[in-house]
Amino acid sequence: MILTLFGGASTGHALWHIGRQPLCTLSSCSTVTPQYDTLELTRNISSSIVIGAAGTYFRNPHVGIEGEIFFLGLPFDDTCRLLYLNPSDSTDQQVCDNISAASLSTSAISFYGGLVFRLSPRHAISPYARAGLGLVTYSGGTIELSGPFIDGTGTVRSRAIIVDDHPKSSSFSFTTAIGFTTRISPGYQFRLEAHDAIVPLKRAVGAADRLGQAPTALRTYHRLVLTLGLDVVLERKRGRRY
Repeated sequence: MILTLFGGASTGHALWHIGRQPLCTLSSCSTVTPQYDTLELTRNISSSIVIGAAGTYFRNPHVGIEGEIFFLGLPFDDTCRLLYLNPSDSTDQQVCDNISAASLSTSAISFYGGLVFRLSPRHAISPYARAGLGLVTYSGGTIELSGPFIDGTGTVRSRAIIVDDHPKSSSFSFTTAIGFTTRISPGYQFRLEAHDAIVPLKRAVGAADRLGQAPTALRTYHRLVLTLGLDVVLERKRGRRY
């Protein structure tokens, strides 16, 4: 039995892009003939930290059964660019600038079960590979987008551009990994691992309508993760028979 604590970092990636997002000016939205600004919106996910724990039980020296839980940050890197600003109302300039300046994020917690295959478990350095299937739960959605602005009375308000009434809260996921362990003292091992966490995320695939509803789709993304870990090796010893 091996208990592992690990931490590391994951790579980022692009999430979604809307080339032309019409947005009615705040002063004309409720009129019969609204006027529009045009925005370009981009959301990427930046690199982030990963922390977690795992337990592996080896019924024989080469094949083990593993359970793992880890936390994965999903920090957003949002960009808003005004393609056209209606001269009658500059509110959306504030909204757009504040979206680009904000630091928003969500996160995911993953639960995996799978198999581990060791090549040379009795040597000082032991390479291994593993694969697992599990469940990912999300702390928030990846679609909703809004920005603050200051109105004529000096009050800070928020303007929604994309609304997500049903953010995705969980999904199935798959992971594969390769790495090696090396003994550092009796009962302890150092672990270095690179793995690919295949995480499904919801993304916008078109401009939102006047109510802020955008067409969406689910896409799987490869999050490459590099971790360092400490193993505690628990060996079952047979008692002496007299």
